Amino acid sequence: MKKKLRKVRVRRITVDEKLSDDLFRFVFCSLKEGVERFSDQSDKWQEEQEKLVNPKNYSRILYVKKSEAPAWGTLQEGQVYLSGEFEIIGNKKNPEDFKVSLGQRNFLRIDELDIVDETVKSLYSDVLGRT
Repeated sequence: MKKKLRKVRVRRITVDEKLSDDLFRFVFCSLKEGVERFSDQSDKWQEEQEKLVNPKNYSRILYVKKSEAPAWGTLQEGQVYLSGEFEIIGNKKNPEDFKVSLGQRNFLRIDELDIVDETVKSLYSDVLGRT
């Protein structure tokens, strides 16, 4: 009998909207099955889901220990994080890409990274090139 491989858990989490001082809406999605290398490209991710979070449960939603989570007071709309079983390819401050890595446990804010900017620029270029 074949053993079923356990599902790798990598999530992209966006701080979507501040609803009050103690309530945010997060939007998260999991990496699609079979994806090994990824960035912020939308075709690599499953459908987004919403979750309301508060100071008591946000670190669990981020899939990180409370001691490693950003301070509640520093959360702002538009922040994007990767969380889970992945490794960084290249420099942590300027990664080339990300790779699924079983057993690893990483958490990284990515909305300020150049790799995300390049993905957005590429998407805009593709859209503008079609008109």
